Amino acid sequence: MPLSNRKSKIASLLLLAALALLALAPLFFTDGTEGKTREAVVTVDGKIIRRVPLARERDEIFTVSTPYGENRIAVSGGSIRVEGADCPAKICAKSGAISQIGEVIACLPHKLLIEIKEIK
Repeated sequence: MPLSNRKSKIASLLLLAALALLALAPLFFTDGTEGKTREAVVTVDGKIIRRVPLARERDEIFTVSTPYGENRIAVSGGSIRVEGADCPAKICAKSGAISQIGEVIACLPHKLLIEIKEIK
């Protein structure tokens, strides 16, 4: 077999393998939550205070006032975050936005928990 035909076949096989990998890439880089309806469940001291659907077109800011303190919560673009808090360290506000099922934000001094869950 001439060398040029052999190189051509190898190049073709490599090209096919690369195309196959590109076609399968979304299977490796998605977490399985795409397309699932999600909500943020806000609890204080273990009691559900609010359920917030996480629709991409929903923008809202609300305050959760408790005997322990206040947290200002922002919902935007399918995610939720603590925008401000009157606790000393403000770790909850520094943790950023969450949007995937199973993610959690906690403010321990205020006994506040925000957890993303799938709506069934």
